[in-house]
Amino acid sequence: MRTFVVAMVMYAATVAAPASDETAAFRYWRAVDRGRATAEDIVAFPLDSPIYAATRDGLPDLRVFDDRKIATPYQVEPSVEYFTQRSQETSSVHIRALHETNGAIEVLVDRLPKSPSVDGFRFSTPQNDFERKVQVYGSNDGVDWTPLVHDGLLFDYARYMDVSNLDVPLPTNHFRRFKIVVEAVTDQKTSPYQELTRTFQGSKESQRVERTTLERRTFRVDRITAWHTAAKQRVQRQKTVTYAAAAVETKQDVEKKSTIVRISTHREPLTSLTLQTDDRNFLRRAAVEVLETSATAPVWREIGSDVVSCFRFHSYRRDHLTVWFPEHRESTYRLVIHNEDNPPLDVHGVMLEGPDYHVAFLAKPSASYRVYYDSKTAKSPKYDAAEVLAALRSDEDHPATATLGPPTENASFVASADTSSGGPLNNWIFLGAAVAVMVAALAWMLFRAGRRLEQLSK
Repeated sequence: MRTFVVAMVMYAATVAAPASDETAAFRYWRAVDRGRATAEDIVAFPLDSPIYAATRDGLPDLRVFDDRKIATPYQVEPSVEYFTQRSQETSSVHIRALHETNGAIEVLVDRLPKSPSVDGFRFSTPQNDFERKVQVYGSNDGVDWTPLVHDGLLFDYARYMDVSNLDVPLPTNHFRRFKIVVEAVTDQKTSPYQELTRTFQGSKESQRVERTTLERRTFRVDRITAWHTAAKQRVQRQKTVTYAAAAVETKQDVEKKSTIVRISTHREPLTSLTLQTDDRNFLRRAAVEVLETSATAPVWREIGSDVVSCFRFHSYRRDHLTVWFPEHRESTYRLVIHNEDNPPLDVHGVMLEGPDYHVAFLAKPSASYRVYYDSKTAKSPKYDAAEVLAALRSDEDHPATATLGPPTENASFVASADTSSGGPLNNWIFLGAAVAVMVAALAWMLFRAGRRLEQLSK
Protein backbone atom coordinates (compact mmCIF):
# COMPACT_ATOMS: atom_id res chain seq x y z
CA MET A 1 0.00 0.00 0.00
CA ARG A 2 2.80 2.35 0.87
CA THR A 3 4.45 1.76 -2.51
CA PHE A 4 1.17 2.53 -4.29
CA VAL A 5 0.70 5.72 -2.29
CA VAL A 6 4.23 6.90 -3.05
CA ALA A 7 3.76 6.20 -6.77
CA MET A 8 0.45 8.07 -6.85
CA VAL A 9 1.95 11.04 -5.02
CA MET A 10 4.83 11.19 -7.48
CA TYR A 11 2.49 10.91 -10.50
CA ALA A 12 0.15 13.52 -9.05
CA ALA A 13 3.09 15.83 -8.57
CA THR A 14 4.02 15.28 -12.21
CA VAL A 15 0.47 16.04 -13.31
CA ALA A 16 0.32 19.14 -11.16
CA ALA A 17 3.55 20.41 -12.74
CA PRO A 18 3.42 22.94 -15.57
CA ALA A 19 2.14 21.71 -18.94
CA SER A 20 4.61 20.02 -21.29
CA ASP A 21 6.35 21.79 -24.17
CA GLU A 22 3.70 22.30 -26.86
CA THR A 23 6.34 22.62 -29.57
CA ALA A 24 7.34 18.97 -29.08
CA ALA A 25 4.57 17.83 -31.44
CA PHE A 26 6.21 19.48 -34.46
CA ARG A 27 9.18 18.12 -36.36
CA TYR A 28 10.56 21.39 -37.80
CA TRP A 29 10.78 25.08 -36.99
CA ARG A 30 11.90 28.21 -38.83
CA ALA A 31 12.76 31.61 -37.43
CA VAL A 32 10.48 34.52 -38.36
CA ASP A 33 12.80 37.40 -39.23
CA ARG A 34 11.13 40.78 -38.54
CA GLY A 35 14.28 42.73 -39.32
CA ARG A 36 14.90 45.55 -36.84
CA ALA A 37 11.23 45.98 -35.93
CA THR A 38 10.64 46.38 -32.19
CA ALA A 39 7.16 47.90 -32.03
CA GLU A 40 3.85 46.07 -31.90
CA ASP A 41 2.76 45.40 -35.45
CA ILE A 42 0.77 43.10 -37.73
CA VAL A 43 3.36 40.83 -39.31
CA ALA A 44 3.02 38.39 -42.21
CA PHE A 45 5.36 35.79 -43.66
CA PRO A 46 4.77 33.86 -46.91
CA LEU A 47 4.15 30.13 -47.07
CA ASP A 48 6.68 28.42 -49.31
CA SER A 49 7.52 25.03 -50.77
CA PRO A 50 9.39 23.57 -47.74
CA ILE A 51 6.35 24.24 -45.52
CA TYR A 52 3.87 22.90 -48.07
CA ALA A 53 5.96 19.76 -48.58
CA ALA A 54 5.85 18.87 -44.88
CA THR A 55 2.32 19.93 -43.86
CA ARG A 56 -1.08 18.30 -44.29
CA ASP A 57 -4.07 19.58 -46.23
CA GLY A 58 -5.64 22.60 -44.53
CA LEU A 59 -2.39 23.29 -42.56
CA PRO A 60 -3.61 21.88 -39.22
CA ASP A 61 0.02 21.19 -38.26
CA LEU A 62 1.26 24.78 -38.36
CA ARG A 63 1.83 26.95 -35.27
CA VAL A 64 3.48 30.25 -34.39
CA PHE A 65 5.26 30.46 -30.99
CA ASP A 66 7.00 33.41 -29.37
CA ASP A 67 10.36 33.29 -27.57
CA ARG A 68 8.62 32.00 -24.40
CA LYS A 69 7.07 29.12 -26.39
CA ILE A 70 3.60 30.59 -26.03
CA ALA A 71 1.32 29.92 -28.99
CA THR A 72 0.41 33.07 -30.93
CA PRO A 73 -2.95 33.25 -32.75
CA TYR A 74 -2.56 33.65 -36.49
CA GLN A 75 -4.59 33.75 -39.69
CA VAL A 76 -3.76 32.19 -43.07
CA GLU A 77 -4.72 34.74 -45.73
CA PRO A 78 -4.51 34.96 -49.52
CA SER A 79 -2.06 37.58 -50.74
CA VAL A 80 -3.55 40.25 -52.99
CA GLU A 81 -2.07 42.58 -55.57
CA TYR A 82 -3.27 45.58 -57.52
CA PHE A 83 -2.89 45.85 -61.27
CA THR A 84 -4.11 47.84 -64.23
CA GLN A 85 -6.84 45.89 -65.99
CA ARG A 86 -6.89 46.20 -69.75
CA SER A 87 -9.70 45.35 -72.14
CA GLN A 88 -10.53 45.93 -75.79
CA GLU A 89 -13.35 48.32 -76.63
CA THR A 90 -14.63 48.72 -80.17
CA SER A 91 -15.81 51.84 -81.98
CA SER A 92 -17.20 52.55 -85.44
CA VAL A 93 -15.23 54.14 -88.26
CA HIS A 94 -16.28 56.26 -91.21
CA ILE A 95 -15.48 54.67 -94.60
CA ARG A 96 -14.64 57.46 -97.06
CA ALA A 97 -13.72 55.47 -100.15
CA LEU A 98 -12.95 52.03 -101.59
CA HIS A 99 -10.77 51.33 -104.66
CA GLU A 100 -9.83 48.12 -106.42
CA THR A 101 -6.34 48.03 -107.95
CA ASN A 102 -4.37 45.06 -109.31
CA GLY A 103 -6.37 42.42 -107.48
CA ALA A 104 -6.33 44.30 -104.17
CA ILE A 105 -8.81 46.61 -102.47
CA GLU A 106 -7.85 49.90 -100.86
CA VAL A 107 -10.19 51.17 -98.14
CA LEU A 108 -9.89 54.71 -96.72
CA VAL A 109 -11.36 55.06 -93.23
CA ASP A 110 -11.50 57.86 -90.64
CA ARG A 111 -11.91 57.46 -86.92
CA LEU A 112 -14.90 59.36 -85.60
CA PRO A 113 -14.55 62.74 -83.81
CA LYS A 114 -13.71 62.44 -80.10
CA SER A 115 -12.96 58.75 -80.48
CA PRO A 116 -9.74 57.39 -78.88
CA SER A 117 -6.63 56.41 -80.76
CA VAL A 118 -6.92 53.24 -82.83
CA ASP A 119 -4.96 50.22 -81.58
CA GLY A 120 -6.26 47.86 -84.27
CA PHE A 121 -8.94 47.00 -86.81
CA ARG A 122 -11.39 44.10 -86.75
CA PHE A 123 -12.89 42.67 -89.94
CA SER A 124 -16.26 40.92 -90.22
CA THR A 125 -16.76 38.56 -93.15
CA PRO A 126 -19.17 35.69 -93.92
CA GLN A 127 -16.46 33.69 -95.70
CA ASN A 128 -14.28 30.88 -94.41
CA ASP A 129 -11.24 28.98 -95.65
CA PHE A 130 -9.23 32.00 -96.75
CA GLU A 131 -5.95 33.83 -96.20
CA ARG A 132 -5.43 37.52 -96.97
CA LYS A 133 -2.44 39.80 -96.46
CA VAL A 134 -3.14 43.28 -95.12
CA GLN A 135 -1.18 46.53 -95.10
CA VAL A 136 -2.18 49.59 -93.07
CA TYR A 137 -1.02 53.21 -93.45
CA GLY A 138 -1.80 56.21 -91.26
CA SER A 139 -2.19 59.92 -92.05
CA ASN A 140 -3.59 63.13 -90.60
CA ASP A 141 -4.09 65.02 -93.85
CA GLY A 142 -4.86 62.20 -96.30
CA VAL A 143 -1.80 63.12 -98.39
CA ASP A 144 1.28 61.90 -96.57
CA TRP A 145 0.91 58.24 -95.49
CA THR A 146 3.04 56.52 -92.84
CA PRO A 147 3.36 52.70 -93.01
CA LEU A 148 2.03 51.04 -89.84
CA VAL A 149 1.59 47.36 -90.77
CA HIS A 150 3.45 45.63 -93.60
CA ASP A 151 2.53 41.96 -93.19
CA GLY A 152 -0.79 41.75 -91.38
CA LEU A 153 -2.69 38.52 -91.97
CA LEU A 154 -6.38 37.67 -91.98
CA PHE A 155 -7.18 33.97 -92.19
CA ASP A 156 -9.67 31.23 -91.52
CA TYR A 157 -8.58 27.59 -91.62
CA ALA A 158 -11.96 26.01 -90.92
CA ARG A 159 -11.32 23.04 -93.18
CA TYR A 160 -8.33 22.07 -91.02
CA MET A 161 -9.32 23.23 -87.53
CA ASP A 162 -11.26 25.97 -85.72
CA VAL A 163 -8.55 28.59 -86.11
CA SER A 164 -9.07 32.09 -87.46
CA ASN A 165 -7.82 35.65 -87.09
CA LEU A 166 -9.79 38.74 -88.11
CA ASP A 167 -7.81 41.38 -86.17
CA VAL A 168 -4.97 43.59 -87.40
CA PRO A 169 -3.21 45.23 -84.42
CA LEU A 170 -1.47 48.58 -84.95
CA PRO A 171 1.55 50.12 -83.25
CA THR A 172 0.97 53.13 -81.02
CA ASN A 173 -0.22 56.03 -83.16
CA HIS A 174 -2.41 59.14 -83.13
CA PHE A 175 -3.51 59.22 -86.78
CA ARG A 176 -7.07 60.11 -87.69
CA ARG A 177 -7.08 58.66 -91.22
CA PHE A 178 -6.07 55.18 -92.35
CA LYS A 179 -5.56 53.37 -95.61
CA ILE A 180 -6.17 49.63 -95.45
CA VAL A 181 -4.93 47.51 -98.37
CA VAL A 182 -6.22 43.92 -98.61
CA GLU A 183 -4.24 41.92 -101.17
CA ALA A 184 -5.44 39.08 -103.44
CA VAL A 185 -9.13 39.67 -102.78
CA THR A 186 -10.04 37.12 -105.45
CA ASP A 187 -9.14 33.45 -105.10
CA GLN A 188 -10.25 30.00 -106.15
CA LYS A 189 -11.92 27.48 -103.91
CA THR A 190 -12.55 23.84 -104.69
CA SER A 191 -16.26 23.14 -104.98
CA PRO A 192 -17.61 20.44 -102.66
CA TYR A 193 -19.44 19.01 -105.70
CA GLN A 194 -17.89 17.02 -108.57
CA GLU A 195 -19.06 16.69 -112.19
CA LEU A 196 -19.44 13.04 -113.18
CA THR A 197 -19.52 11.96 -116.86
CA ARG A 198 -20.30 8.32 -117.73
CA THR A 199 -20.03 6.76 -121.21
CA PHE A 200 -21.89 3.56 -122.07
CA GLN A 201 -21.46 1.03 -124.85
CA GLY A 202 -24.65 -0.86 -124.92
CA SER A 203 -25.59 -1.63 -121.34
CA LYS A 204 -22.04 -1.53 -120.03
CA GLU A 205 -20.22 1.55 -118.73
CA SER A 206 -17.07 2.03 -120.78
CA GLN A 207 -15.75 5.28 -119.30
CA ARG A 208 -16.21 7.43 -116.20
CA VAL A 209 -14.77 10.95 -115.83
CA GLU A 210 -14.90 12.99 -112.59
CA ARG A 211 -14.19 16.69 -112.81
CA THR A 212 -13.55 19.01 -109.88
CA THR A 213 -15.03 22.47 -110.18
CA LEU A 214 -13.14 25.55 -108.99
CA GLU A 215 -15.19 28.45 -107.69
CA ARG A 216 -13.81 31.95 -108.15
CA ARG A 217 -14.47 33.98 -105.00
CA THR A 218 -14.17 37.64 -104.16
CA PHE A 219 -13.29 38.45 -100.56
CA ARG A 220 -16.25 40.20 -98.98
CA VAL A 221 -16.00 42.42 -95.90
CA ASP A 222 -19.26 43.14 -94.12
CA ARG A 223 -17.85 45.60 -91.61
CA ILE A 224 -14.61 47.14 -90.32
CA THR A 225 -14.49 48.36 -86.73
CA ALA A 226 -11.69 49.99 -84.77
CA TRP A 227 -10.67 48.86 -81.31
CA HIS A 228 -8.56 50.38 -78.58
CA THR A 229 -7.19 49.14 -75.30
CA ALA A 230 -8.91 50.66 -72.26
CA ALA A 231 -7.27 50.60 -68.83
CA LYS A 232 -9.02 50.42 -65.46
CA GLN A 233 -6.79 51.40 -62.56
CA ARG A 234 -6.44 49.71 -59.16
CA VAL A 235 -8.09 46.37 -59.72
CA GLN A 236 -7.53 43.94 -56.87
CA ARG A 237 -6.95 40.24 -57.43
CA GLN A 238 -5.45 37.33 -55.58
CA LYS A 239 -1.73 37.13 -56.12
CA THR A 240 -0.36 34.06 -57.82
CA VAL A 241 3.17 32.65 -57.74
CA THR A 242 5.13 30.26 -59.90
CA TYR A 243 6.56 27.08 -58.40
CA ALA A 244 9.29 24.78 -59.68
CA ALA A 245 8.36 21.17 -60.29
CA ALA A 246 10.28 18.55 -58.34
CA ALA A 247 10.46 16.33 -61.44
CA VAL A 248 8.90 16.13 -64.91
CA GLU A 249 8.74 12.90 -66.91
CA THR A 250 7.32 12.66 -70.44
CA LYS A 251 6.36 9.52 -72.33
CA GLN A 252 4.35 8.72 -75.46
CA ASP A 253 1.39 6.37 -75.28
CA VAL A 254 1.33 5.06 -78.85
CA GLU A 255 -1.76 2.92 -78.33
CA LYS A 256 -3.87 5.81 -76.98
CA LYS A 257 -2.17 8.39 -79.23
CA SER A 258 -1.34 10.58 -76.25
CA THR A 259 1.59 12.43 -74.72
CA ILE A 260 1.64 11.84 -70.96
CA VAL A 261 3.55 14.25 -68.73
CA ARG A 262 3.97 13.19 -65.09
CA ILE A 263 4.74 16.07 -62.71
CA SER A 264 6.05 15.68 -59.16
CA THR A 265 5.60 18.66 -56.82
CA HIS A 266 6.22 19.78 -53.25
CA ARG A 267 2.45 19.83 -52.59
CA GLU A 268 2.05 23.55 -53.21
CA PRO A 269 -1.52 24.81 -53.82
CA LEU A 270 -1.87 24.81 -57.61
CA THR A 271 -4.54 26.08 -60.01
CA SER A 272 -2.86 25.76 -63.42
CA LEU A 273 -0.23 23.93 -65.44
CA THR A 274 1.43 25.59 -68.46
CA LEU A 275 2.96 23.47 -71.18
CA GLN A 276 6.51 24.27 -72.29
CA THR A 277 7.38 23.11 -75.80
CA ASP A 278 9.23 24.33 -78.87
CA ASP A 279 6.63 22.83 -81.21
CA ARG A 280 4.30 25.22 -83.01
CA ASN A 281 1.14 25.28 -85.09
CA PHE A 282 -0.83 22.72 -83.15
CA LEU A 283 -4.17 22.51 -81.38
CA ARG A 284 -4.76 19.61 -78.94
CA ARG A 285 -7.06 18.74 -76.06
CA ALA A 286 -5.22 18.41 -72.76
CA ALA A 287 -6.42 17.17 -69.37
CA VAL A 288 -4.93 17.43 -65.87
CA GLU A 289 -5.38 14.37 -63.65
CA VAL A 290 -4.61 13.50 -60.02
CA LEU A 291 -4.17 10.10 -58.43
CA GLU A 292 -7.31 9.03 -56.54
CA THR A 293 -6.39 6.56 -53.77
CA SER A 294 -9.74 6.30 -51.96
CA ALA A 295 -10.99 3.63 -54.38
CA THR A 296 -10.14 -0.06 -54.17
CA ALA A 297 -7.32 0.55 -56.64
CA PRO A 298 -5.56 3.86 -57.39
CA VAL A 299 -7.04 5.57 -60.46
CA TRP A 300 -6.33 8.83 -62.27
CA ARG A 301 -9.16 11.37 -61.93
CA GLU A 302 -9.53 14.36 -64.24
CA ILE A 303 -9.76 17.74 -62.49
CA GLY A 304 -9.51 20.11 -65.46
CA SER A 305 -9.17 20.19 -69.24
CA ASP A 306 -8.74 22.70 -72.05
CA VAL A 307 -7.55 23.01 -75.64
CA VAL A 308 -3.88 24.00 -75.82
CA SER A 309 -2.56 25.64 -78.97
CA CYS A 310 0.42 27.48 -80.41
CA PHE A 311 0.38 29.33 -83.75
CA ARG A 312 3.32 30.98 -85.50
CA PHE A 313 2.74 32.21 -89.05
CA HIS A 314 4.55 35.22 -90.50
CA SER A 315 3.86 38.02 -87.99
CA TYR A 316 0.92 36.23 -86.41
CA ARG A 317 1.48 34.95 -82.86
CA ARG A 318 -1.06 33.31 -80.58
CA ASP A 319 -0.51 30.90 -77.69
CA HIS A 320 -2.81 29.17 -75.26
CA LEU A 321 -0.77 26.59 -73.35
CA THR A 322 -2.36 26.73 -69.88
CA VAL A 323 -4.84 24.29 -68.35
CA TRP A 324 -6.77 25.63 -65.33
CA PHE A 325 -8.38 23.58 -62.54
CA PRO A 326 -9.74 24.05 -58.99
CA GLU A 327 -7.12 24.51 -56.30
CA HIS A 328 -5.39 21.26 -55.33
CA ARG A 329 -2.45 20.19 -53.18
CA GLU A 330 -1.10 16.95 -54.61
CA SER A 331 2.33 15.38 -54.77
CA THR A 332 1.79 14.05 -58.31
CA TYR A 333 -0.15 15.33 -61.33
CA ARG A 334 -0.55 13.98 -64.82
CA LEU A 335 -1.01 16.09 -67.97
CA VAL A 336 -2.49 14.04 -70.80
CA ILE A 337 -2.27 15.58 -74.29
CA HIS A 338 -4.48 13.90 -76.89
CA ASN A 339 -2.55 13.91 -80.18
CA GLU A 340 -5.04 11.90 -82.27
CA ASP A 341 -3.19 11.22 -85.56
CA ASN A 342 -0.90 14.25 -85.25
CA PRO A 343 2.81 13.95 -84.44
CA PRO A 344 3.41 13.82 -80.66
CA LEU A 345 4.51 17.01 -78.94
CA ASP A 346 8.02 17.38 -77.58
CA VAL A 347 7.39 18.64 -74.02
CA HIS A 348 10.50 19.84 -72.22
CA GLY A 349 8.86 21.25 -69.08
CA VAL A 350 5.75 22.38 -67.25
CA MET A 351 5.26 25.64 -65.35
CA LEU A 352 3.26 25.37 -62.11
CA GLU A 353 1.21 28.28 -60.81
CA GLY A 354 -1.06 28.75 -57.81
CA PRO A 355 -2.38 31.26 -55.28
CA ASP A 356 0.01 32.91 -52.84
CA TYR A 357 -0.83 32.64 -49.11
CA HIS A 358 0.76 34.22 -46.05
CA VAL A 359 0.44 33.85 -42.29
CA ALA A 360 -0.53 37.06 -40.46
CA PHE A 361 -0.37 37.62 -36.70
CA LEU A 362 -0.13 40.44 -34.16
CA ALA A 363 3.49 40.63 -33.03
CA LYS A 364 4.42 41.90 -29.56
CA PRO A 365 7.07 44.61 -29.11
CA SER A 366 10.62 43.24 -29.26
CA ALA A 367 9.41 39.60 -29.23
CA SER A 368 10.93 36.99 -31.52
CA TYR A 369 8.90 34.26 -33.18
CA ARG A 370 9.23 30.85 -34.77
CA VAL A 371 6.88 28.91 -36.98
CA TYR A 372 6.62 25.20 -36.12
CA TYR A 373 5.20 22.63 -38.55
CA ASP A 374 4.90 18.96 -39.58
CA SER A 375 2.87 16.94 -37.09
CA LYS A 376 0.84 13.79 -37.69
CA THR A 377 -1.46 14.39 -34.72
CA ALA A 378 -1.98 18.14 -34.37
CA LYS A 379 -5.47 19.43 -35.07
CA SER A 380 -6.48 22.78 -36.54
CA PRO A 381 -6.39 25.49 -33.86
CA LYS A 382 -9.40 27.72 -33.26
CA TYR A 383 -8.20 31.31 -33.03
CA ASP A 384 -9.98 34.65 -33.09
CA ALA A 385 -7.13 36.14 -35.14
CA ALA A 386 -9.33 36.77 -38.17
CA GLU A 387 -11.73 38.99 -36.21
CA VAL A 388 -8.94 40.74 -34.31
CA LEU A 389 -6.86 41.51 -37.39
CA ALA A 390 -9.92 42.69 -39.32
CA ALA A 391 -10.77 45.14 -36.54
CA LEU A 392 -7.22 46.50 -36.33
CA ARG A 393 -6.60 47.29 -39.99
CA SER A 394 -8.37 48.78 -42.99
CA ASP A 395 -8.53 47.45 -46.54
CA GLU A 396 -5.56 49.59 -47.56
CA ASP A 397 -3.32 48.49 -44.68
CA HIS A 398 -0.75 45.86 -45.48
CA PRO A 399 1.05 43.81 -42.81
CA ALA A 400 4.78 44.18 -42.30
CA THR A 401 6.55 41.52 -44.33
CA ALA A 402 8.79 39.06 -42.52
CA THR A 403 11.02 36.36 -43.97
CA LEU A 404 11.65 32.81 -42.83
CA GLY A 405 14.94 31.25 -41.88
CA PRO A 406 16.06 27.82 -43.07
CA PRO A 407 14.18 24.69 -41.88
CA THR A 408 15.62 23.34 -38.63
CA GLU A 409 14.85 20.02 -36.96
CA ASN A 410 13.12 20.45 -33.61
CA ALA A 411 15.39 19.00 -30.92
CA SER A 412 12.47 18.49 -28.53
CA PHE A 413 10.29 16.73 -31.11
CA VAL A 414 8.36 13.75 -29.78
CA ALA A 415 6.39 11.85 -32.40
CA SER A 416 3.64 10.86 -29.93
CA ALA A 417 3.28 14.35 -28.48
CA ASP A 418 -0.06 15.95 -29.24
CA THR A 419 -0.70 19.34 -27.69
CA SER A 420 -4.01 19.89 -29.40
CA SER A 421 -5.89 16.60 -29.26
CA GLY A 422 -6.99 16.66 -25.63
CA GLY A 423 -4.43 14.21 -24.18
CA PRO A 424 -4.32 13.28 -20.48
CA LEU A 425 -2.37 16.36 -19.46
CA ASN A 426 -4.97 18.61 -21.04
CA ASN A 427 -8.05 16.68 -19.87
CA TRP A 428 -9.68 18.42 -16.87
CA ILE A 429 -11.58 15.26 -15.85
CA PHE A 430 -8.35 13.29 -15.66
CA LEU A 431 -6.60 16.08 -13.81
CA GLY A 432 -9.44 16.31 -11.31
CA ALA A 433 -9.35 12.58 -10.69
CA ALA A 434 -5.58 12.65 -10.24
CA VAL A 435 -5.82 15.49 -7.69
CA ALA A 436 -8.56 13.61 -5.83
CA VAL A 437 -6.38 10.50 -5.65
CA MET A 438 -3.48 12.57 -4.42
CA VAL A 439 -5.59 14.18 -1.67
CA ALA A 440 -6.97 10.80 -0.59
CA ALA A 441 -3.50 9.31 -0.51
CA LEU A 442 -2.13 12.16 1.61
CA ALA A 443 -5.11 11.86 4.02
CA TRP A 444 -4.52 8.11 4.40
CA MET A 445 -0.84 8.66 5.10
CA LEU A 446 -1.62 11.30 7.75
CA PHE A 447 -4.19 9.01 9.35
CA ARG A 448 -1.69 6.12 9.55
CA ALA A 449 0.99 8.42 10.91
CA GLY A 450 -1.44 9.66 13.65
CA ARG A 451 -2.30 6.11 14.70
CA ARG A 452 1.37 5.17 15.02
CA LEU A 453 2.04 8.25 17.15
CA GLU A 454 -0.78 7.22 19.52
CA GLN A 455 0.66 3.73 19.84
CA LEU A 456 4.14 5.07 20.60
CA SER A 457 2.81 7.44 23.27
CA LYS A 458 1.22 4.49 25.15
